[in-house]
Amino acid sequence: MSDEKIVISKKDLSDPRVREMVDQEKAARKPLSSQHREPVQTGIFFNPIFYTAAACSLGAFVAWLILEPMIIKKPGSEEGIGLSLLFPVTSAMVGLFAGLIEGIMSRNFQKALKCGGIGLGVGLAWGAIAIIPANIIYIFLVSIGASIFPPPMKPGPDYFPKGGFLFMLMSARATAWTFIAAGMGLGQGIALSSKKLILNGIAGGLLGGFLGGLIFDPIGLVMNLTMKDSGGGGSVSRMFGLIVVGMLVGVFLGLVENLTKEAWFIMKSGPLRGKQFVVFNNPLVIGSSPKCDVYIFKDAAVEPKHAELFQIGSKYELRDSKSAQGTFINGKKVEKKILENGDIIVIGESVLEFRQKAVG
Repeated sequence: MSDEKIVISKKDLSDPRVREMVDQEKAARKPLSSQHREPVQTGIFFNPIFYTAAACSLGAFVAWLILEPMIIKKPGSEEGIGLSLLFPVTSAMVGLFAGLIEGIMSRNFQKALKCGGIGLGVGLAWGAIAIIPANIIYIFLVSIGASIFPPPMKPGPDYFPKGGFLFMLMSARATAWTFIAAGMGLGQGIALSSKKLILNGIAGGLLGGFLGGLIFDPIGLVMNLTMKDSGGGGSVSRMFGLIVVGMLVGVFLGLVENLTKEAWFIMKSGPLRGKQFVVFNNPLVIGSSPKCDVYIFKDAAVEPKHAELFQIGSKYELRDSKSAQGTFINGKKVEKKILENGDIIVIGESVLEFRQKAVG
């Protein structure tokens, strides 16, 4: 054994590298408390059904703010470019906010801007293209409805469809919105090159668009009846109709994510406590870089690329990326380990719980 003494000067103490090494050693020795083993439930604020629905509703409202000044109101009718742009602008705004929200909730603003920008572009392009088949089908179904359930020859300004013709109008609107909404949730999946997220986005958009379109006209009927004397029924009903479409698209985007997830992490410490990170890439990268799938911020002991999760058949293996501090699973430092449901992972000062749906 060497009796050589280690001498640390004042200059060494002021060196930020020494402080970083001390922080890393402190994090590595951090015991796994009973609190870290306690289950963490995802509160409503961190539930994707809630925050995606809120974001998409806001996107639809912004679309209404953009479009409404471009709609000219006349006695008994409305016209203007705002009506022609209804589908593409709504698709673009909902796509923008649907892409932004996951990055914002993860405090990963680089990811938010990337997914939001692509969501805006994809939504606008999809809406501009899908408006053609949507309008063709809409006109076709409405014409069938008019032939079976003919409306008055000269409907007055207070006229609103009812009975069988209202049902056909609702069906036509639902079909049109189904086409349009299919592209509203694609931003994140395309931005992150994830086939799973793309399929989830299409499924959520289709379901939300169909139900939102189905109740669009009944909302208009209620608004027209309640605001009959004010003359603002068309504008207000359009606002509520768009918000409901956006909300339902968001609800189903979050619902599809929850129903289709096979494995995920729950953050058990820090400002994102309760936030879930669904495994959607193979490998899934964990680290302090905003490019990571699980972004751990404001933790000096976490390296830009700290660990990776690999899916091997129905199993998931976590591998440390040769980090200085290491990766700890259930209190033990590991280089790699097949994870089991409920495993506790400590990376830096951050604690995550791995969850997996039962196989078979």
